[in-house]
Amino acid sequence: MDYLELSRLFTIVASIVITLGLYRQIVKIWKTKSAKDFSLLLIVALFINEIAWLNYGLALGEWPIIFIGVINIPAIVMAFYGFLKYGIKKDI
Repeated sequence: MDYLELSRLFTIVASIVITLGLYRQIVKIWKTKSAKDFSLLLIVALFINEIAWLNYGLALGEWPIIFIGVINIPAIVMAFYGFLKYGIKKDI
């Protein structure tokens, strides 16, 4: 196995772990009805990061990068919605 193939495999494994962690956090937001550990800056940074990686994957034609980007964007949207619903304290 050459360096490029090893690097591709490592990237796929790392991306899967990050994706699982992101979706686990989304489930936690909805179960606990709390997004106190999330900030708007974090969600915006995640979204920009994912769009950049998706663009990069499309430019290279690398299906693993494209696939992970496509499945992470809905998680980020759900995190944003959960943040709006549970993360912003409203003084009433």
